[in-house]
Amino acid sequence: MGFYVGVDVGGTFTDGVALDDAGRLYHAKSPTTREDPVAGMLNTLAVLAAECGLSREEFLASTVRLSLGTTIGTNLIVERKGARTGLLATAGHGDAILMMRGSGRTVGLEPEMYFHPQTTDKPEPLVPRNLIREINERIDYAGRVIVPLNPEEVEAAVRSLVEEGGVTAIAIAFLWSFKNPVHERQAAEIVRRVAPQVYVSCSHEVAPRLGEYERTVATVINSYIDPPSAAYLAGAAERLKQAGLKSPPLVMQVSGGVVPAEAAASVPLTSLGSGPVGGLMGAAALARRLGHDYVVATDMGGTSFDVGLIVQGEPLGTEDNVINRYRYRLAQLQVTSIACGGGSIARVDPYSRSLRVGPESAGSNPGPVCYGRGGSEPTVTDADLVVGLLSAESFLGGRMPLDKDAAVRALAALGRQVGLEPEEAAAGILRINNTKAAELIRQRTVVRGYDPRDFVVYAYGGAGPLHAFAFAPELGVKEVVIPLGNGASTLSAYGCATSDLVRVLEAEELFSHPFDLDGLNRVLSRLEAEALAAMAQIGQDPGGVELERFGLMRYRGQWLHHLLIHLPGGYLGPDEADKVVEDFRTTYDRLYGKGAGLVSQGIEMFTVRVRARARLGRPLLAGREETEAGIPEQARRESRPVLWPESLTWLETQVYDGRLLQPGNEVPGPAVVELPHTSVPVAAGQKLICDSLGNLVLRLEADTIGEDFGIRNEKAAGLAGEA
Repeated sequence: MGFYVGVDVGGTFTDGVALDDAGRLYHAKSPTTREDPVAGMLNTLAVLAAECGLSREEFLASTVRLSLGTTIGTNLIVERKGARTGLLATAGHGDAILMMRGSGRTVGLEPEMYFHPQTTDKPEPLVPRNLIREINERIDYAGRVIVPLNPEEVEAAVRSLVEEGGVTAIAIAFLWSFKNPVHERQAAEIVRRVAPQVYVSCSHEVAPRLGEYERTVATVINSYIDPPSAAYLAGAAERLKQAGLKSPPLVMQVSGGVVPAEAAASVPLTSLGSGPVGGLMGAAALARRLGHDYVVATDMGGTSFDVGLIVQGEPLGTEDNVINRYRYRLAQLQVTSIACGGGSIARVDPYSRSLRVGPESAGSNPGPVCYGRGGSEPTVTDADLVVGLLSAESFLGGRMPLDKDAAVRALAALGRQVGLEPEEAAAGILRINNTKAAELIRQRTVVRGYDPRDFVVYAYGGAGPLHAFAFAPELGVKEVVIPLGNGASTLSAYGCATSDLVRVLEAEELFSHPFDLDGLNRVLSRLEAEALAAMAQIGQDPGGVELERFGLMRYRGQWLHHLLIHLPGGYLGPDEADKVVEDFRTTYDRLYGKGAGLVSQGIEMFTVRVRARARLGRPLLAGREETEAGIPEQARRESRPVLWPESLTWLETQVYDGRLLQPGNEVPGPAVVELPHTSVPVAAGQKLICDSLGNLVLRLEADTIGEDFGIRNEKAAGLAGEA
């Protein structure tokens, strides 16, 4: 029996899934070990092996492919544990990364901070001023060399950074390098000759896009995280091999595919935030199977709440990204995150004397108070436990009992500060957290021209299924899918396991309509050749590689509203170009309304992109026949009282063992369906349906949304006001 395995190392838990040759799916998770993430990974693989009835060694020996999503790069930046990095910049532009954009003081902060810039400051520099060296060289906007590079000056700068500054990595970001990289290549060769032990990255390779600041940030981050990332990936591959894995692991990329670990280590920026992207890819794979073209993919874990969109069957991408308050440009699938997870800590605001939830998180260590690992401040998970949505005995399938009494004491201490009983404080925490989740979804849909009521919500992660019953109705959606049932808490790992090999290349080239078709076709041909060469480097036969082409297009002058438009294959002639322009106009009008475009200013394509994909074979997820029989009696557990937070109403609630539900079973609310890795509350007026693939589909009846989720009394109104 062969296994196709995905592992996602998250901030709180490390998740694993395995798909066997028969299409059966297995799930596992264990706490992330921050001091040694590979140890947590091996722990999860041991649990996953036990689910398959094997030892870890037997399981890994039978593994056909293992794909990994990792947070190592993110952790290095957030915790400031990356390599000591120097920067070579064009003379007169060394301070660009320190000056930032005008929004540098507030970018990446909670929205309420936007209105108080006087209380903010710029983030800690990625590269301190004393490790920046300015080089006399200049290439203009057309790629012409204006001031040649002086090799002696570069060599002196490199020796100074290494010998005096003690750097172990160097980033090179010269002006207009993406138009002509000759100077960056010369400088990189000098670094490799003078200091071969130092890692070097060039902006024309990492982020060949317009925008000096964003390109420099991307290059610095890539250098900053590379040495420890490469060591981590190499160490993980070696320890997995020692544990029995026969083939090297693959690593999830933010472009929506996997590459070998060695290739991922060469440009680690492309793996930054790959875990959430894995979840989006897992949601996309299931959405295609279920026929859902419009999906809001929501992942609530222990630390964050991540939202991505699937439109017409394809995950939406972005070019602008923010990490630790630094903005950079890189083509990737768009997943927007806020601090809104099961581990988010609740406190009383010292000024307003109201409840606040997040952004601080208890993480996995010490974790929520109920974990019994030393946590002292109540979290969202503690609130779930106290109101009865979560069971103390069945958490993680009973492997990790929770301390409800400790959670009650912590919430009682919090509640006394605002005049609330422990259960009322818990309900308030959940209302705030759910409101934050719904607001993020509204922002990601409405601001992009989409109506959230046209979408199906996929709720996954350990805490997503636990809260979907409350945040989804605020959006007006009628259906929520808990993908793969118990597998919802490990969907990011499922996305890693089911992703293909993908490489993305792009070039910043401006073509105004009517396009210079000869020039456009030359750029497309060059990118396709480079994409095929990149796939060949990771062992893929060009004959088995699929190529897709795209153009970033906008109305001239509308810098913020651009669209990614698919370009047909082959030579682009006048007819094909007219079709591309028509697709742009139609899509723009649909998203932003007729007349929103600056039609008189004309249309331009400013970036050309090629995506290369090599399909990786895997078994099809097996389904089961639906039954017309009722819910099995053995699936019914003892009922318990639950304080439903949206109405502040205690209801005797039927509890079910979700593992024993059969395809076709319908569970009416109020109910709680418990699974080993998560729970799914079903409010009054809702119903939960188990489908043939093991998905749990939550149906929200439109005529009950206002009744069950409206504000029923003054205390509930007061809690809602704190959000």
